[in-house]
Amino acid sequence: MNKKTFKIFLLVVSILSIYKIVEYRVTKKLDAYLITQELNYDTLSINLLFGNITLENVSKKKDSLQLSAEKLEIKGVSYYQYLKNNSIYIQDLKTINSTITGKILKKGHKKETRKDSSKKAPLDLKIDNIDFENVEIDIQKNDNFPLTVKNISFVINDFELDTSQNKSIPFLYSNLEVSVIDFETQYSKVQKVKFSKLIFEKDNLSLDSLEIVPLKSREKYIYHVSEEKELMTLLSEKVVISDIKISEKEKFNFTANHILFEEVFFNLYLDGTVLEHPDKRKDLYSKSLRELPFNIDIKNVEIKKSKIVYEEYTIEGNKPGILNFDNLNAQISNINNNSVRENNVTTAKIQSNFMKYSPLDIEWIFDINNKNDNFRIKGSLFDVNSKNMSSFLLPTMNVKMDGYIDKMYFDFEGNDYTSNGKLNLDFKNFNIKVLDKDKSKKKVLSWLANLFIKDSSKNGIVKVATENVERDRTKSFWNFFWKNVEKGLQNSLI
Repeated sequence: MNKKTFKIFLLVVSILSIYKIVEYRVTKKLDAYLITQELNYDTLSINLLFGNITLENVSKKKDSLQLSAEKLEIKGVSYYQYLKNNSIYIQDLKTINSTITGKILKKGHKKETRKDSSKKAPLDLKIDNIDFENVEIDIQKNDNFPLTVKNISFVINDFELDTSQNKSIPFLYSNLEVSVIDFETQYSKVQKVKFSKLIFEKDNLSLDSLEIVPLKSREKYIYHVSEEKELMTLLSEKVVISDIKISEKEKFNFTANHILFEEVFFNLYLDGTVLEHPDKRKDLYSKSLRELPFNIDIKNVEIKKSKIVYEEYTIEGNKPGILNFDNLNAQISNINNNSVRENNVTTAKIQSNFMKYSPLDIEWIFDINNKNDNFRIKGSLFDVNSKNMSSFLLPTMNVKMDGYIDKMYFDFEGNDYTSNGKLNLDFKNFNIKVLDKDKSKKKVLSWLANLFIKDSSKNGIVKVATENVERDRTKSFWNFFWKNVEKGLQNSLI
């Protein structure tokens, strides 16, 4: 080895030695810092040349939550950005096979810390790519109900932390992709929600096998709620939301071009025999949407091949009254609570078969930002027989109706207080039977009921108007709609 080669060799060895010494000291300092942050791990390795950090078997306890990962990789840390701009820039952040367990504490349980009088400058953090693979969750929420997820994976590109303002989304990004497998959580003593798969990518979200299911039987659920309410079952094969945009200026904003619900089964069961009906206001849909704590703008909602079943148990010993809406399809346009937008009229067009065989068409119009909650609902119903009419009235009111409705056209306009409208009927052979508890006919009451039925209206076409039908504001919009139909039938028959 000549003298020149020896000098080069010595220089290389010196550089490598210095590098290793610096890397060792940086590792020690980082190790000491991570201990102060209560971050536990088995091994820590650093590559100063490329700005890479790797931790294996990492775990951290945050309040009552335990976070762990098989591996945490940080690549491409920029020394230049840190030294010149006092900011943290990272090319890639990745975790592999992570778990989150424990319990989310209520805010009141959080330990108070003294506020530093000297305001710290907001942290400037930028990460080109974040990749969390195979995250498993098994936690207890602050309402003491469980939440489990078998697998979450997500990728965020061009992540930038934004703590300069008090925002609900304190970061910016250019792209987000999320995959969730087997999500399940309980949200009350009697209900839970779950789905098999969620995919979010390129501003589109798809949800497979969405379910909201009871945890208690129909006989027992009412004893586990604080007030009279329905037990819900919802099953949807597919939910697709297209062109989602989320932003935040003065308020959180959610927009979507199209939402599709496919093959939905929606069942509501009410036990009205145990608890009193709550004396609590139920807002119309326009008011509920108007008063959301965020802005919403959905261009179109579509419901395909679905079914709605409403059951009400009101008289002990009777079966529940039942209303079926089969083969339901709906198109809803312009769900928007932006008060400065010119066109805020929401239109819903619904087609279904009432009680399997009676075609029902509804067009429903309302303005979310109208403070009086004005609405108009019109439509038609054909071929309703006595069995269908009595399926709800007989179990809930001990009233049986015989006859046949050939055609019914309705058109009602109203607001949060009252409504007016018209009802056109073409029906045959109407007869009312009032039954006692053992289902035998109460002859005197039935005779009186039929005595007051107009002779001319037992058969034929009748056109009637309804005026000043008052809304019970402790009940839903659909109860109000039914009161208008009921008033029209009374005016037609009596």
